[in-house]
This record gives sequence, C-alpha cells and structure tokens, in this order.
Amino acid sequence: MARILLADDEEGLRLLLGRQLRRGGHEVVLVCDGMEATDLLADQEFDLIVSDMKMPRLDGMGLLERAKTLAPQTDFIILTGHGNLENAVEAFKTGNVFDYLLKPLDDITELNAVVDRAIERRHLRTENDRLVGELQHRITELEHARARLAHLAERDGLTGLLNYRTIHHKLTEALSLRDRVAICLMDMDSFKLLNDTYGHPVGDEILKHVASLLHQVCANSVLVGRCGGDEFLMVYPDGTGEDACRIADQIRTALHDHPFVNPEGTALPIKLCFGVADSITTGRSSVSLLAAADGALYESKHHGGDRVTLHMVEYDNEAQPSHNAYTVLDGLVTAVDHKDKYTRAHSEHMTEFALQLARTMGMSDGTLEIVRIAGLLHDVGKIGVPDSVLRKPGKLTNEEYEVMKTHVTLSAAIIHGLPHLSDILDAVAHHHERWDGKGYPFGKQGDQIPLLGRIMAVADAFSAMTLDRPYRAGLPVDVALEEILKGAGSQFDPQLAKLFVEAIREQNDEQQAGTRKAA
Repeated sequence: MARILLADDEEGLRLLLGRQLRRGGHEVVLVCDGMEATDLLADQEFDLIVSDMKMPRLDGMGLLERAKTLAPQTDFIILTGHGNLENAVEAFKTGNVFDYLLKPLDDITELNAVVDRAIERRHLRTENDRLVGELQHRITELEHARARLAHLAERDGLTGLLNYRTIHHKLTEALSLRDRVAICLMDMDSFKLLNDTYGHPVGDEILKHVASLLHQVCANSVLVGRCGGDEFLMVYPDGTGEDACRIADQIRTALHDHPFVNPEGTALPIKLCFGVADSITTGRSSVSLLAAADGALYESKHHGGDRVTLHMVEYDNEAQPSHNAYTVLDGLVTAVDHKDKYTRAHSEHMTEFALQLARTMGMSDGTLEIVRIAGLLHDVGKIGVPDSVLRKPGKLTNEEYEVMKTHVTLSAAIIHGLPHLSDILDAVAHHHERWDGKGYPFGKQGDQIPLLGRIMAVADAFSAMTLDRPYRAGLPVDVALEEILKGAGSQFDPQLAKLFVEAIREQNDEQQAGTRKAA
C-alpha cells in the first residue's frame, strides 16, 4: 500500500480517482490545487503525487517545481488534456515525472496500473539506495580493515615497533631519497640471562618496556624497528652519526632512569649496546651501512656493553683513495668474520695467492694494491647470507646454493655504493665466473671476464681447496694444484692456471731447499 497525494480542481474527477485508488489498497489524500498540496508536502510524506496540469492558484508545473525542494524523492504522475501535451513533455524534463495520463480517461483502471508501476519503481529505488548504502558502509569497513591489516603487517606483534621487513624497507627508501642517513643498531645486554632467570613472559614484558622507551625518546622523524629477538634498529633520515649518538645517549639515560620492575616488585636494570654509522662514511648501500653499524655494535660489546660506538673513517688523501676505502670496509669484513670465522681466514689466504700470481705476471704496485683490497673484500657480501646457509657443515642443497651465490652480487653492490672503490669492482664481481661461461653471476666466458676476475678465480678456488673446514681437512697443496690444472681451459684461464701452478711449485721448491740448507 502507498500513500498518495492527488491534486485536481475538478471535484467529481478528484473523488472518482480517489475512490479508484483506495480500491487498489492505497491511502489517498485529496486536494483541489497546487497551493493546498504544497502545504501538505511541507510537513507530511507521500510515496507518490498525482497532479492535474491546469489548476487555479498553483498549477501542476508550479507544484512540480516546489516539490523538488519539499519532496525531492517523490515521483509524479501527470494528468493532462490532449491540448497540453507540450506541458507534459516539459514536465518530464524535471526528472521527477514517472508517467502521464490523458484526460478524459478512457479506462479508469489504467490509473491503478500506472500507480502500481510507479510505486514498484519507488520500492526498487529505495531498496537500491539501501543496498548501495550498505555496500558503501561495507566498503568503508573493508578500507578500515585493510588499513589496520597494513598497519599490523608493518608492525612487530609484541612491541608494536616496525618489524624487520618494514624497517629495512624504510632504510632503503631513505637512502634513495635523502642526502644522508644515520642508523643505530641496538642489542640488549644479557637478555638471555634475564630470560633464563625470570622466564620468557617477563622477557616479553622487558622487550615491551624497552620498545616503549624507544618510542618516547625518538622523534616522529626517527624510525625504530625490532629486527631480532633483542635487537632494534633506528633509522634517522637526514641525520649524521653524531645525531644518532645523541639519541642513543638519551635512550641510555631513559633506561637508567626508568628500570623495568618485575612482577615481584624488583627493579631490573636494562642496558643496551649501540652501534652507530651513517651514509657519509659508508656510502649509500644499505648492506654496507648495516655492516658498519654492526661492526660498531661489536666494539661496544667487546668493551663491556652499555656503550655507544660510532663507526668513524677519516680520509687522509683523496688522491690515494684505495687504502682509505679499504679502511671504510674493514668493519664490514669484521662483521662477516663475526658470522663465519672461515670467511676472513679464506679472504686473507686467498689474497696472498692472488698477489703471488699478480707479481708473477709483473703487475704494477698500484694494481697489486687493487688485488690486495679486492681479495680481502671479495666475500664481504656474505654479510647478507643467512647463518643457516653460511655455517652449514656439509653440502648445500640446490636452493641453499642459489642463496649462497647471491653473495657475489651483494659484494658488488656494497662496493658499488662506496666511494673510491670502483677500481676493484670488476675483480670482486667476476671471481666466480668460469672460462667456459658456466660461472655466475653473469655467465661470461674467456676474455670477456676481466683479467683481475680471472686471477681471483684461480686464487679463490685454490684457497677453498687447501684451507681446513670444521667438517673436512684441506687438500694437500700438490693435489690442489693438480685440480687447478684439470680446470685449465674449463673453469680457469689456461695461461693463468699454468702460471699459478708454476709459481706455487717454485715457491714450495725454494722453501724446501731453504729447509734442507738450514738442517
């Protein structure tokens, strides 16, 4: 049933139409003109208006115009004579007219059919509006849920700080957008002891306590994330190492002034170690920046903890950058050494053999210096290889081997992002290429491989074969030299392989002769 306002100045017709609509089950209010209809529309609601076009005081067009303001959602059915069709067409242009009927009506039941269609359309429109409203509400809810999930995806579930993935992404982003970036790695002193003594639930509360203080001390422009069990990373866009050190000291003070109180009411002093570095001294590689901060953090731990250490490098002579650039990366090599003791020993071991081959070839002192630095840094990318792969005592799976191979690309990326080290990039980036083109990461072959890369390949393989590992003893020198010769022309540059074997054998002969002479 619908509530209908019917306006017509002909009383007989008005009564007839009203009676017909009431028979159809509708509630009908009858008025004689547009003015009376307007008064009702001001304080009553109707589902439909049926109006004559020609009426005194206010005609159908006038009523239609006022109804646009008073009842904008209410449809009209126009009653008009044959001579007023043009007015009916004009009425349709308003957008609120559903249909029209010509007077006199040939069949009065036609009114019911038109009214029923109009009411059905109103119901459909109302239902559509309801569904659209629900959909909009649901979309808003989903947007809020998506925003919350995105927020949660960026956060550590325990501390509420940025998680490992997000804080490292923010660091990479800052390095690409800002002129300088400082970072601070933080590691809690004796956290394992606290966990073992008071239990993991208390340990979790300690982590939340530290996270709360980090949040309070660090300004909005400083990003803080949890990147390990008891490790935190602060990223300071546009900051220097000195700026980050000041914040680190403020964190130390806050921890001292606000100790953690355990459930038994005992105050437990919480201390952190801090390692600070900035892109001014390490270059714009996130790996090198993190490694430098990690080296500084190690120094803080080495000196007893509860200490802030800034990674510092001084350039004495820009005209001789190689030595200074190596000094920058010494902290990175140390950081790799902390992960895997073999790596640094292998790098130093391999460097000696690479230098020996380079000297045999008569290379200049400047080139020898490049070979020396390249040898020491060639595996620095292992800082980014997971410990489970790097320290695995045995053969790697295919998947693990693919991960291990990425250390070459990482090494090159670190060196590429540092000042004054472009000269050694070729040597580091190509030390796992093969003469037959089956090496990595580029698959170059023959003379396409830079000479220094070919030198490094021979020395690297020989060192790997002869050094002891925890899970196997190194090969005897003679056996390893035979392997080098077997790989000549496939794995190694055949001329360099021959020169290397001759040089090592000559050195061994001289050592043996010296030993016999001494005896």
